[in-house]
Amino acid sequence: MAIVGLVVWTLTVAAGVYLLLTSTRAVPPKVPDPPVPAAVKAADGRLDKSRFDPPSLARAKAEPMPGLRALGEFLHPLLGITGFGLFIGYVLIRSWFIGALALGVGVGAVAAGLSWAVINLRAARREPPDEYAMTFTPRLLILHGAGAAVTILLAALIVARV
Repeated sequence: MAIVGLVVWTLTVAAGVYLLLTSTRAVPPKVPDPPVPAAVKAADGRLDKSRFDPPSLARAKAEPMPGLRALGEFLHPLLGITGFGLFIGYVLIRSWFIGALALGVGVGAVAAGLSWAVINLRAARREPPDEYAMTFTPRLLILHGAGAAVTILLAALIVARV
């Protein structure tokens, strides 16, 4: 059963890599920059330093949690690769502890991937669309998600069986 889990995880990784390579970024229409006032005072009387911010920085500052999309874009592949390596170690050594670690890291990768997908979807639907939003093919996204679900299920069954 461990070999089957490894094969499914390998196919999920392949679908994810293909998904990442074929993704496109939504290109927003060119919007002219708003005029910058000469001296903008904040509420407490000091000069407002954000008046020099480019539009992309102003949008990033307006996000509910700035940097969360970049964090998900980094963490999902990182945790996926780490979990995959741990699962290969489990298949070679058959240590219950390494299998449990692979399962935990895999669940973390799924959580990071889901949050990354939701944040990307919100950014792509924003008006005007965010220039860093990625659009994915729905069929491949479903295939990658289904592969991840089967992989986590198999890893949980393997860890619980021991």
